[in-house]
Amino acid sequence: MTITDTNQVVETKIEDEYNVGEGEEDDGTANEGFEDGTEVASGSYVVPKEVAVEELANYKGHKDLRDQCPAAVRNMLEEKDLIPTYDKFVKTIDDTKETRGSILGKWKDQQFISVLDQFRDDFTAKGVKVALCKRKSGKGTHRWLEFIDVDKLEENGRSYVPQYDVANLSGQVIKTAYTKLQFPNGVAAEELKQWKGRDKLNEKIPIYVEKMMQEHDLLNEYDQMVKHVIEAGVGSRFKNWNIEKLKELIEEYKPMFSSKGVDIFVCHKQEYISHGQYGGHVENFRWIEFVDRAEQPSYQPQRDAETKDEGCAVM
Repeated sequence: MTITDTNQVVETKIEDEYNVGEGEEDDGTANEGFEDGTEVASGSYVVPKEVAVEELANYKGHKDLRDQCPAAVRNMLEEKDLIPTYDKFVKTIDDTKETRGSILGKWKDQQFISVLDQFRDDFTAKGVKVALCKRKSGKGTHRWLEFIDVDKLEENGRSYVPQYDVANLSGQVIKTAYTKLQFPNGVAAEELKQWKGRDKLNEKIPIYVEKMMQEHDLLNEYDQMVKHVIEAGVGSRFKNWNIEKLKELIEEYKPMFSSKGVDIFVCHKQEYISHGQYGGHVENFRWIEFVDRAEQPSYQPQRDAETKDEGCAVM
C-alpha cells in the first residue's frame, strides 16, 4: 500500500545557514568517480579535471574572492576569454553587501545566486557553467564555486552535474542530530525511520520518490522492494533495521531499477548523542536514495553504506 506523504519533504530557504554540532566529525560523502580531478570540501568531494574550483571562506570571504583567483580558474577563463566577465562578477559580489552578513560577513546564498544569475548567460555563451556549491558536515560548512568547461567534458565523453549546486536543491531534507542533509533535483530520498520504521515505510511514499517511480514506470518494482525490505531488512529478534541485510536487499533490486534509468543506494549515518555525565547513546539514521541518471549522471550517495561499515559512531 502506498499513500503519498507530503510531510516527508521539508522546504528550506537556500540562504539558511546550519551550525554543525560540536564535536561531530565528517563521516564521508561522494568522493569517487573522478580520480583525476580536484578535491574540495576538505577532501570529501572530487570534481572532474574539466572543472576549476574556487573555495569561498565562510566569513568575510568576499575579500579573498576579490583579491585572489586560483590559477586553475584563471587559466580556464583566460582560454575562454572570460576574465573580463569574471572580474565584473567578482566586483559585483564585492559591491553588493547584501550577499553577506553585516557583522561576520557570512555568505547569504540566495543573494549570492541572484548576482551570479546576472552573469550566467555570459559564461554559458563561451562554454562555461558556473555553480555555487555548499556542503555541510561535522567539519563545518564548505562553499565553493565550480567553473565547468562544458566543451571539454563533451570532448572527453564525460557527463557531470555538480551535486552540491545550491541553485539545484530540491527541498528534500533529512535531519540528524547534528546535520541537515539536502538533496538535489534528480535524487529522491526515503528515510527508514528507527521508530516504527516498517509501518511507516509500508504506509507512506515520499512525494519525490513517487514522482520518480511514476516517471520511470517503477511503481511495481518499488512496491515489491518495499515489501521485501519490510520482511527481510530487519534483525531476527528486535525487528530493527539491519544495515547488512538492507545492503543485500538493495543490491538485489539494483539491476531492476538501473534498467529503467534509476540507481538506488542504501545510506546510513551514526551519531553519538551525549548525555553529559550520564554517558550517551548512538543514534542511527538510514535512508534510501533513488538517483535519476538522466538528471544526475555523476551523483554519488552522500553516506553510502557500501563504503562505510556501521561499526563506529561519530563522537
